[in-house]
Amino acid sequence: MIKKLSLFIAFVGVATFLFVGAQTSNEAFTAPIKIAMSTTPLSSPLIIAQELSLFDKHKVHVDLLPVRGGHRSFTMMSNGEVDLATSSESVVMFNSFLRQDFTVLASFVESDNDLKLLTLKSASITEAKLLEGKNVGMVESSASEFFIYAYMILTGNKEIKFNRVFMDASELGPALLSGKVDAISIWEPLGYQLNKAYGEHISQFQTRGIYNLSFNLVAKKASLENNMESYVRVLAAIDEAQSYIADNPKRAKSIVSDFLHIPMSELEWGWSDYLFRLSLSNVLLSNLQTQARWAIATDSVVEPKGIPDFRLLIDGRALERAGNLDTHL
Repeated sequence: MIKKLSLFIAFVGVATFLFVGAQTSNEAFTAPIKIAMSTTPLSSPLIIAQELSLFDKHKVHVDLLPVRGGHRSFTMMSNGEVDLATSSESVVMFNSFLRQDFTVLASFVESDNDLKLLTLKSASITEAKLLEGKNVGMVESSASEFFIYAYMILTGNKEIKFNRVFMDASELGPALLSGKVDAISIWEPLGYQLNKAYGEHISQFQTRGIYNLSFNLVAKKASLENNMESYVRVLAAIDEAQSYIADNPKRAKSIVSDFLHIPMSELEWGWSDYLFRLSLSNVLLSNLQTQARWAIATDSVVEPKGIPDFRLLIDGRALERAGNLDTHL
């Protein structure tokens, strides 16, 4: 009887140990974090982190919700549908005139050639000044909208007037091909897709270096304190993913190609233009301020309320805790 009782106690002890151990292991993972992620190669670090289980490695559950465009992912975050969103700094700038309840946690990639300005060869629009009075398709309140103006300003054509035609990113190509618009301001991989399918009809302006786009991870301020530890782990996983991209570019591109369901040739089109790194620098702050001044000076772009204080919309605490990274605002 005593022997049986001893065995029973031992069994209970082992079971309790296993239960507590499992519970502790589960508790090491924080609550699931939903991220609205734009379906562009710019999101590669998040894709790599997900596909290589780096989020799990850093003990954070992440659900990636693919969407078309940073403006849409930002809206999902604003509406409380997700915890985090990927967006360009232009989306951040436009929304800063409407609300102050969000914050940028980090930039994770930069590119000076992700946006393209395309027209049809048959239109004979061979230089910026010939856009006078033309219809230009763009995505409202996004990098697409700012990019066309940046191009006109930097080419000395800021006085040229054209008609803004706002539409969804997926509509830009068809609108150009049908003649609804004379030119489009479009991001990758949509630019590549148009060139691939209709290259003999497409004319592309020389725009490399015109606009240095950054892609950022954005959160609601209200969620920051409760989810700080989770956000730190998300950034740590992204940092590891970026190291993997640098060390294993061929494999990384294969993973991203499969995830986005795009041919490797399409991914290769702009891959060399991407600088994958986590940062929060004065460059981001300067770009936001420059774009805000442009937005105020441009009729009907935003309500002229003065330049927002972007320092209040950038929070580097999670980035600093994620490692010895580039944070100098």
